[in-house]
Amino acid sequence: MSNRQRPHAILAIALTALALNAGEAASQLITDAESMEACEVRRLGGGLDVPEWLAFASAPSLMPDATGRILLRAGQVAEITVLDADGGYVRTIGGKGEGPGEFTFIRDMGFTGDTLWLQNWPALHTSFFDSAGVHLKTERDLGPPSTGPNTQRTSIPLAGGRGFYIPPTGPHDEARVRLPMTVGSRSDESRDTLAFRWDDTDMSIAGVGTWAFRATVTPPIHRLDPEGHGIVIADWVPDRPETVTVRRFDEYGNLTRETAIGAELRPIPSGVKSAFIEEGMRKAEGPYESARRMGQRVPPSLRAAVEEGLLLPDFYAPIQSLLVTRAGRVWLRETMIADVYEGQWVVLGPDGEPEFRVSAPEGMVFRAVHGDRVWATGTTELDVPFIVVYELVRPGGCG
Repeated sequence: MSNRQRPHAILAIALTALALNAGEAASQLITDAESMEACEVRRLGGGLDVPEWLAFASAPSLMPDATGRILLRAGQVAEITVLDADGGYVRTIGGKGEGPGEFTFIRDMGFTGDTLWLQNWPALHTSFFDSAGVHLKTERDLGPPSTGPNTQRTSIPLAGGRGFYIPPTGPHDEARVRLPMTVGSRSDESRDTLAFRWDDTDMSIAGVGTWAFRATVTPPIHRLDPEGHGIVIADWVPDRPETVTVRRFDEYGNLTRETAIGAELRPIPSGVKSAFIEEGMRKAEGPYESARRMGQRVPPSLRAAVEEGLLLPDFYAPIQSLLVTRAGRVWLRETMIADVYEGQWVVLGPDGEPEFRVSAPEGMVFRAVHGDRVWATGTTELDVPFIVVYELVRPGGCG
């Protein structure tokens, strides 16, 4: 049974009732890396009279190519938009349909070398395009459509005919299961396991439903190498996240680099935990009572089921997302806490050592990095999404 509600997000309720003082909320990976600043260079969209390709209903996904152009995917669309390094329109790629190079919706995008791939949803057919947007081929996926929750799966191309895979959950008793994150050849079923992740980290109650509601980020989290040459996985121990371990694997599953960074423990106060649980109970109460009246097997205590279903730890996660650049850098976004905005990112160099830290301007989320340019999204007071291009400079370098 699924009672999932979208959009997928850590809901605002858990962030509005949680006043922490600045001392409690300091979000710090333990590193003495120098600071950099992000200076605004250009703003795109967000107005009432903007070109169609800059009119977004939700924050777009952004991905740079090797030349610094940005590929933009905004919501459930069947084509992507290519912008030049200054934000000017170049072309669209894809389109609605069932033929080669056409899509129901584009679920994901990436590169294998210089070749762009776009993946369809719900059938995970993958189409490949050259740098001019010309369709090269389409690989038909033979597995079941990835409609979720039990059939949701990952099958993504990597360089050299390899792929990254997470299998579907399949039929089970609705208890959470751990799924292998694997790499292997796209031409056979041989797989090498890199890590394991939960099939679902949203609030889930067996026999009742699943909701797009989380207390904090549950590890591990991952990103593809921008050219398809492997996977970067960040992991920590949820019960005591004193260390974030960043592992880089190549497309053959070989561990090529491992970096461990200390993290300050930031306990989730009891009042904050109660706010998460109370909101979870409010969301689950109706479906829980309906299931109970229908004679379905439900947990005896809704409160205990919500607490367990939230995967609620004693400490906040040290990071909440990561980015990987073509230059081999890994950007780690430290977890933000309500009422104390920090927006800090710690950047690891190609050698795995901390290079610098930079703060995203309030309300902005860094989405893509190319060289010294950072592409971010934010929303206006009317909740209209827009894009900002920043340049990284040393402290005091913003004009």
